Amino acid sequence: MNLFENIRLALEGLRANKMRALLTMLGIIIGIASVMAISTLGSAMTGSVTSTMDKLGGKNIMVSLMPKNYDTTSSIQPEDYITQDQLDGFKAAHGDQIKAISMTNTLGSGKLNSGYIHKNVSITGANSDYRVVNNINLIQGRFVNDRDLSSARNVIIIEKSLRDSLVGLNGDPIGKDISVETRNGNQSYTIIGVYEKVTIDNPLFYMGDDTRVECFIPFTTLKALDPLSPNTSGYDNFTVMLGPQADSAAFTLIAKEYFNKNMNPLSDYKVDVTSMEAMASEATGMLGTLSLGISVIAGISLLVGGIGVMNIMLVSVTERTKEIGIRKALGARNSAIRSQFIIESIIICLIGGLIGVALGAALGALGSTLLKFPVAPPLGPMVIALCFSMIIGVFFGYYPANKAAKLNPIDALRYE
Repeated sequence: MNLFENIRLALEGLRANKMRALLTMLGIIIGIASVMAISTLGSAMTGSVTSTMDKLGGKNIMVSLMPKNYDTTSSIQPEDYITQDQLDGFKAAHGDQIKAISMTNTLGSGKLNSGYIHKNVSITGANSDYRVVNNINLIQGRFVNDRDLSSARNVIIIEKSLRDSLVGLNGDPIGKDISVETRNGNQSYTIIGVYEKVTIDNPLFYMGDDTRVECFIPFTTLKALDPLSPNTSGYDNFTVMLGPQADSAAFTLIAKEYFNKNMNPLSDYKVDVTSMEAMASEATGMLGTLSLGISVIAGISLLVGGIGVMNIMLVSVTERTKEIGIRKALGARNSAIRSQFIIESIIICLIGGLIGVALGAALGALGSTLLKFPVAPPLGPMVIALCFSMIIGVFFGYYPANKAAKLNPIDALRYE
């Protein structure tokens, strides 16, 4: 009996016992569908994280002062801060790889008061490069410039929704004065620009709701206002935006070595440098490990399904004992009997695998759409899943097939 004849007999047997065949395949279907769905969701989450990190600044590196020891209780001393001279030297040495350097600090929350308008705001100090590094979408006026910084001017950039509250939809607030009350008292600012907030539409990066509207003032203005800033000429953190050709991993090491070399060796603080690419790589690595772990757990149901296949094949051997005896009496070899039942087991697992792949791909596509990052089911896991289902068919079908092949023809013919 050739291969095609065995396949035809296997399909006829499945057609004759549809419900039993479906129940037999159920474990295989669930296992394969779970692995496919998890693989698709894993690809979607990885792509979503990478895309969001790129929006947040894929080529950015963050430089900040960190305690040398976790139990350090001393505060940052004036001599610990990164000075402007050190920063200028760093830009002179590596200016060909640096696109922008963003300085920022937060004054905290406050309340904007303008006539009958009262809004909760968050005051952030920024330099001129902050707009480039953080992709600020300016829709009216201008952002902070060097003259604002050098003179520590009381100017402010407000958000679009705040503008609409102050002067109406699409109104012009440029040049108008507003008063903001913070922990340092009331300060009057002149509006020089309006920006539109860019939201990250990604459920994996949900940061909670914040009713405060962020406003920007010159970095130097904030440091002069804030009594909690003991050093107005130095920096404890900043963000470097690299050019498209720069290697962020290599540049991270360069920056760390440069700034730590200029640190006071007796200081309790050191300069730490991290890159968005490294953070994205770590996040995607964790997601990959998580997906693999869940896939292994889901794969256990494949073993359960394989045991179900073995059980039904043993039942099939018992039901067809007389048929086996007749075939052996007519000269069928043990290998032919064995291959017939192994092929039948493979067909059961392969059909279950195909159904599982289709179901898992559909569930994965639905899940990735809900994550707002739709992806096609990965081809690699799909092929591996189908091959694994066939291996299960061989592994769990061999024992029943071998049992059928070893039946004594006379005892098989006498079987009732």
